[in-house]
Amino acid sequence: MAASDEGEVVTGKRPKGPVEYNIAVMVVLALETVTPKGSVAVWRDGRITSRAGDAATPHAARFPLAWLDTLATAGVGLDAVNALAVVSGPGSFTGVRIGMASAQGLALTRGWQVTAVPTLDAIAECWRVAHAGQPPRTVIACLDGLRSEVFVREFHFDGQVMHPLGEAGVMSPEDVRWTPQPGGVSLVGSGATRYAAVWSGVSDDIGETGESIAAGAARLTAGGGRPAASPHALRPLYVRRPDVELVRERGRSNVP
Repeated sequence: MAASDEGEVVTGKRPKGPVEYNIAVMVVLALETVTPKGSVAVWRDGRITSRAGDAATPHAARFPLAWLDTLATAGVGLDAVNALAVVSGPGSFTGVRIGMASAQGLALTRGWQVTAVPTLDAIAECWRVAHAGQPPRTVIACLDGLRSEVFVREFHFDGQVMHPLGEAGVMSPEDVRWTPQPGGVSLVGSGATRYAAVWSGVSDDIGETGESIAAGAARLTAGGGRPAASPHALRPLYVRRPDVELVRERGRSNVP
């Protein structure tokens, strides 16, 4: 793996495990804006090139230069892309909307369909690639949701494949529960590292993904099995209601 000063990461390692790639998919472009830094990844015949952003610069100010630069690093142009993926949430409410709008705009101008990949699925895929072939265990994909909460989804890792158990949820770190499995439990993602002290007594594996969330989304899209939709059919996965709705509702409840 090699990293440049601009935050780009290129890896030629193909995912371990019995993933069968659709040979029609040669180049996947994946966009992620659900985290403050955001990320872009290009999957090209089993090789991932990814770039993380700068949290001090708004997502809207970085696109489309970020994906054009990442494509250039991968050695392809926009015309070579034949699959587009967007991380659909949960995450920052504004970030999710920016990512969806960016993907829709790009897809409409190119006549593409788009694959929406949930944030926590992409995080779990990053963990799977790094641990394929290891013993089965429970994996909790865990994104920092701010407000002293985390977005979480439970997966069973069978040694090669991730099997989701239930839907994504949002809760306080102390309320996170999982199905006991032989082999222990791994917690991965920004929420896992921020609240590591909460789980340090019950988990022997707490950490970040090791690669960008966009990279996980690109791999899942390249692997097939996830439907692509027209840009107008894209739907965000918020999990939690936006702040503006909660404030408005509290305001109404205080009116005599």
